[in-house]
Amino acid sequence: MRLLPLLLLIVSASVLAAPVNGPSEAADLVINTMMLDMDRVEVRVFPTILEEGSIVGAWSYPGLFAPFQSYLVLVDDFAIANWEHPCRWVFVSPQGDVHTERMTVPPDFYARMNVEYSSLPDVSNLIRGQYEDFIAWFQPNVQATPEQGQQMYAWIISGGANQGNNHIRYYGDVQFIYNVLVHDYLIPGDHIIVCFADGTNPAPDQSGGINSNPDFDDDGDTDINYDATTAGVTSGYNAIDGMVGPDDHLFIFTTDHGGQGKEGGNLPTEVHLNLWNATLNDDDFMTMLNGITAASIHVVMEQCFSGGFQQEVIHAAAGQPRSFASAANASESSWAGNTYPQYDEYVYFWTGAVHGSRPLGGSYPAGALPGNPDLNSDGYISMWEAHDRAKAWDYYAQSGQEHPQWDDLPDSCGELYFLGGPIPVGTEEFFVEVLPATGLGISVNPVNSGATVTFHMNTTAAAELQVLDLTGRVVSTILSGIVQAGNQSVLVDFSERPSGIYLLRLATEGSVQTLKVVRF
Repeated sequence: MRLLPLLLLIVSASVLAAPVNGPSEAADLVINTMMLDMDRVEVRVFPTILEEGSIVGAWSYPGLFAPFQSYLVLVDDFAIANWEHPCRWVFVSPQGDVHTERMTVPPDFYARMNVEYSSLPDVSNLIRGQYEDFIAWFQPNVQATPEQGQQMYAWIISGGANQGNNHIRYYGDVQFIYNVLVHDYLIPGDHIIVCFADGTNPAPDQSGGINSNPDFDDDGDTDINYDATTAGVTSGYNAIDGMVGPDDHLFIFTTDHGGQGKEGGNLPTEVHLNLWNATLNDDDFMTMLNGITAASIHVVMEQCFSGGFQQEVIHAAAGQPRSFASAANASESSWAGNTYPQYDEYVYFWTGAVHGSRPLGGSYPAGALPGNPDLNSDGYISMWEAHDRAKAWDYYAQSGQEHPQWDDLPDSCGELYFLGGPIPVGTEEFFVEVLPATGLGISVNPVNSGATVTFHMNTTAAAELQVLDLTGRVVSTILSGIVQAGNQSVLVDFSERPSGIYLLRLATEGSVQTLKVVRF
C-alpha cells in the first residue's frame, strides 16, 4: 500500500526535471541544487556524455556503472585535502534526472574533466615558477658533519597516483626534503634513493600539465632514481637494502595520496600509499622494513590515512630503534592546508623545523619559523622535536581536522636521533658521538631493580660500560677494562636510582653504543 506515494514521487521528479543541454548545464544543475557549502569545493564535469552501463573506473576501486545516459559531475567536497577524502559522483541525464554516489576517490579520467567551479585560487603562474622560486630561496644550513652524513641513507617515495592527481605540492615536498638532506645534513646524493611519479619520463606528469624537473637542487645531476610504480619502488627498496649496513641509519619520507584497505578490501586498520598507477600497502611496507639491516630507521609520512602504517613500523620484532611520524591518523585525510598549492602543511613545517626556516607556502611567507624547534636547546632538532613542532604549527592539526601521529621504539628514542644520525651526548670528561646501539640490549625495560645488560664484542678490546643521566653525567661505571671477544652479559643494579630516564653507554675505541633505560 505504501508503493503508490513513492511511485508518484518518482514520476513527479521526472516530470519536473528540466532538460540539460551539455556538460556545463549538468554542472550548473548540481551546483544550484546540491551545493550547500562552496568553501573548499571544486566541481568538474566530464565533457563527453556516458552511455547507460558505461564503466567508470577509479584507482583502488573497481568502478561504477553509469545508471543511465548521463554526464558525470564530480563534486570534490574537500578540494584542499589529499585523496582519499569525501567526494560525490553525480550522474545527470539529458532529461535532468540525477543519481549521486558518495565516493572517496575521483574517476580515472579526472585530468580530462573540465573545472566548472573552484574555491581554490588560480595558481597556474605560481606553479610554473615554483622550482625557480625555491632554488632562489634555499640557503644551506649545515647541521651535521661529513662523517655523520656518510652514515646516513634516505629513501623518498612520492607516487602521485597518476598525472591528473600528481600535484605540484608533492614535488615541493620532495624538493624541500631532498635539499635539506644533501645540503644541511651532508648526506651524499648517492645515499638517497628517490622513487617519484613516472621517473625521468619527459612526458608531463603533474596535474598542472608540466613535467617534474628531476634535478631537485639544480646542480646539473638527475636526482630521481626510479619511477614510483610497483617495479620502481621495488627497485628502490633493493637499492637501499643493498647499501644500508648495521652501522648506518635510514630515513624514509613519503608524500602524496593514501587510502584505506587493500586491493579489494576496505578494513580501516589496513591502509596503503598510492604509487604511480599502483599502491603499496602497510603489510608489504613492514616486510620491506624488517628486511633492512640498519642501526636505526626513522619514517615520516604525509599521505592520507598515514597513521595506519604506525603499527607496521613500530612493533616488538623491529630489529633496531625506530621512530614514526605521520600527518594523519589511520582513518582520516591529510591536508594541503594553508600551504596550498606549493606544499603539504605537515611536512612543510616538519622539513622547515629540521632546516631552520621555511619557503613561501600558500598564505605563509618565506623565512622564520613560528618558533624555535630546538625545544631542549641542545643544538640539534631531534625526530621528536620536528614532529612536535610540525603538529603545533599545522593549522589543520590544531583545528582538529587531522591528527598527526607519533611513536618510537624503544620509548623516547626519537629524542636521541636527528637527520645526522644519533645526537652527540656530552659528559663531564669528554664529548663523544653516540654510535649505533645495535649490539647493546637489556633484559627488561622499563626496569624496577636489577637487569641484565648484554652486548657482543667482535674482538678482544678495552671497553667501558656506564650509566648516565640525560644531562650526560656519569652516575655509575659498571665495567672498565679489557673484555674478551664474544657475547657478554653484565648485571646492572638500578634499585638505588630514582625514577627517570637513563642512558647505558658502552664505549670502545672508535665507537660508542647507547641504550635508553626507563627506571620506574
